[in-house]
Amino acid sequence: MRPIIGITATYDEERNAAGVPMTYIEAVLEAGGKPLLIPVMPQEVAEENLSVIDALLIPGGVDVDPRYYNERPMPQLGRINPLLDELEIGLVKKALEMSMPMLGICRGCQVINVAAGGTLVQDIGTQVGGAMKHSQQAPRWHGTHEVVLVEGSLMERVHKTRRLWVNSYHHQAIKHPADGFSVTAHALDGVAEGAERNKGFCLCIQWHPEGMWRKNPVYLEPFKALVRAAKGEEI
Repeated sequence: MRPIIGITATYDEERNAAGVPMTYIEAVLEAGGKPLLIPVMPQEVAEENLSVIDALLIPGGVDVDPRYYNERPMPQLGRINPLLDELEIGLVKKALEMSMPMLGICRGCQVINVAAGGTLVQDIGTQVGGAMKHSQQAPRWHGTHEVVLVEGSLMERVHKTRRLWVNSYHHQAIKHPADGFSVTAHALDGVAEGAERNKGFCLCIQWHPEGMWRKNPVYLEPFKALVRAAKGEEI
């Protein structure tokens, strides 16, 4: 039986609508999981979903409100979504307590780090000297910069390589990893591109593998690893 992978759904307040790009759903299905969407709802109800899923995926989206890591908003801060922040940060905190397998992608990478007590670079372009372009104008399947994965890390074991060309659609990144987490992927300009918890399966990826795997199967590996972890298998 396929393990159930919970995916948090973004919330469009103007349209009063919830949804997830099909690329995430298709990647989970291809990896052998069964996706279950978790939309914005009262927190106690949302947390009940954790008793029926086997792993949690936090997808990409808008910026995280800096109040969650005790900073004031910079002028370069983009759109925030307070109800989505509340949903995802609450779910991640509970999932961490449960040691539930988790995968965070782009915003999801940042949400997991913040929920665990870490901080973010609010705007790479103004806060990181010598930063390269991290918001590409290229097809989503195309990698525009390289990342280096730490030897011996979960990140390396999942991808079975130390170097990847990745797509890039972010202007925020991990500044200080949360206690119990390590940054295990960097761009060549030093920007953090991935992190992981030092126990269990909790992988944070700044790029968008769901947009790349159809062109190169290495980018399906994080989803396959999440499904294996959801089954209780060693990675």
